[in-house]
Amino acid sequence: MAEESPIPREQRPVVAQYLAQRLAGPVALEVWTRRESALVRTDRDPCAFCEQVGAAARQLASLHSLISLTRYDLDAHADRAREAGVERPPATVVRGHGRGFRFTGLWSGLLFPAFVDGLLFAGAGAAPLREDTVAALAALDGALADDLAIELLVAPYDPYSAHTLRVAEAFAVASRRLRLEAIEVSEFPRLAEARMLTEVPLLTIGGRRYPGAWDEPDLAEQLRRIAAGDDEPVVRERVLTSPYLTVEQARRMGAQAEGAGGASPAAPPGGLVLPR
Repeated sequence: MAEESPIPREQRPVVAQYLAQRLAGPVALEVWTRRESALVRTDRDPCAFCEQVGAAARQLASLHSLISLTRYDLDAHADRAREAGVERPPATVVRGHGRGFRFTGLWSGLLFPAFVDGLLFAGAGAAPLREDTVAALAALDGALADDLAIELLVAPYDPYSAHTLRVAEAFAVASRRLRLEAIEVSEFPRLAEARMLTEVPLLTIGGRRYPGAWDEPDLAEQLRRIAAGDDEPVVRERVLTSPYLTVEQARRMGAQAEGAGGASPAAPPGGLVLPR
């Protein structure tokens, strides 16, 4: 799939300045892609944005000397992929100070600034969380005997996804026990179907689904309950979600809105929203 440059040339100086002002330490990116066969596979989603993720990571790494990039082919390095927990491409593993997270899919649209902030958290080895949240995560680390896997399904057109991604990344960097995988699910319709997904964002912890956006206090309390053996959902004031759309559905809705002279309700999956 041929697309324009993931980080357009005229916008790279803005991203470079943002990183120069805020990136405090080294960050390692591992990008996992796969060469698609000419044969159509019905058992998995194709790697529709493998080229774009590889190009975006290369461009991002070129904008700051503290960002390093290593690329892997999922089939050629299958054993290493299993060790890293990578199951589907394209995947970007972010590491810094022994902490990090994994993002599967193309980090674009409204998700891009949240992803870049995740790099900043990893580079600092800490996140700008409240003192009570930091204390709660420290208690969580002490209470958990094993690592806790968190899956977060997000979409590039959804502001609640971007907000929850930033919170989840901060928690993953602040805790040594949380293992976060965020998945840009609009490009994985088979996965969405398997998960019976109708809305985003969707957080899954220990097999229990928690839909909607999350703020710091509520997510910290939910994790505390899970560590204590209680998976009862925290009652939030509002459970904010957006309808799940595939890449093609989002593009069609955007084209229809533009044709009607209105604003597009969904950012193009390949589009870029700059950090502030």
